[in-house]
Amino acid sequence: MIAIFLAPAYLLLNVYLARWVLRWTGACHRFCGMKAFRAAFIVVYALVASAPLTGFLIQSPYALRKFLRQVGNYWFGWMLYLVLAVLIVEVALFVIRRVRGKDFEQMQQVRRVQGGVALALVCAVSFYGMVHAKQLHVTEYDVTLQGAGEDMTVALLADLHLGYSTEPAYIERAVQEINQRQPDLVVIAGDIFDNEYEAIPQPERIAAALASLDSTYGTYACWGNHDLSEPILAGFTWDTADKNKDDPRMTEFLETAGVTLLDDRAVTLENGVQLVGRRDPARSNKLAEQRLSPAQLIASLDQQQPIFVIDHQPKELEALAQAGVDLDLSGHTHDGQLFPGNLLMRLLWDNACGREQIGDMVSVVTSGLGVWGPDMRVGTRSEVVCISVHFSE
Repeated sequence: MIAIFLAPAYLLLNVYLARWVLRWTGACHRFCGMKAFRAAFIVVYALVASAPLTGFLIQSPYALRKFLRQVGNYWFGWMLYLVLAVLIVEVALFVIRRVRGKDFEQMQQVRRVQGGVALALVCAVSFYGMVHAKQLHVTEYDVTLQGAGEDMTVALLADLHLGYSTEPAYIERAVQEINQRQPDLVVIAGDIFDNEYEAIPQPERIAAALASLDSTYGTYACWGNHDLSEPILAGFTWDTADKNKDDPRMTEFLETAGVTLLDDRAVTLENGVQLVGRRDPARSNKLAEQRLSPAQLIASLDQQQPIFVIDHQPKELEALAQAGVDLDLSGHTHDGQLFPGNLLMRLLWDNACGREQIGDMVSVVTSGLGVWGPDMRVGTRSEVVCISVHFSE
């Protein structure tokens, strides 16, 4: 429903952006000021800017729906940097007018130069983000925990967002990178899906890839806020009371993939590590489920043995540490995904991405394997995390 209220602002913003680009192109060359060029540009711009809506409304054929969804996702990233470019140029022009008192002809020349540089940067940054999102990185951490235990290696995945922006080969490459490091444990910290199971390309192939994860103690996961079935419009979920949000196909997918789901419950591994998977607060709220507090989850566990928690959102870190958790594994933030979002994330989360010491507990948050919304990354990385866990006794 939020998308409906934002629609007028989105429309006005795009009218302004299209007008700005036309003004710049018109200043560059007389051809760009011709009616035919302007009409063609407006038509193409309107089709691209409306792709989020048309991709939401058009259900079939699948190929067309996927194309429109991907165009819409890319457009949000391009639009972000176009907005930033326009703001910078307009502020610069305002300052020049005030300080130098340029006349109209001189301002046209300034607009031509600044607009050209700005649009070139928008294209360069956006194309870079599109390519960079598919470059997989492996991030390694060394973690020393209090107490006794056996050294082990934990591979952390999160935010696969299996859907329109996912290619099976990319998941297979991630699995290969993990298997090369011979982990003792693999955990997937939520947002395995991207709300629409139908959007997954070749789900059998992706499930087979995840089933090939090779570790000593197996693969475990918790749910994230996108691991339920809801239509998405412009990145916002569309709440439908008559739709079964808890799609059984998602659970069946995990079973086929050999992934054990921990939904507010714990298991004890053969090496004595107690592994807990938490319910996601947003998902639980939509499904009207009870969610245990950190203290309730940990109450029945042996505090003398290591306690690891998989929690999609890196919330309640202090409460988890006070409850006796040794290692908390999360995702969700994407590290902001697109600059300057990575700077904003630092203000919103105690641990937006990386490794943080919270009391006696270590929190590790991954920037995620996949993407949400724009299939782009700028200033952040698509990653799998490999954690070498040591104990102080």
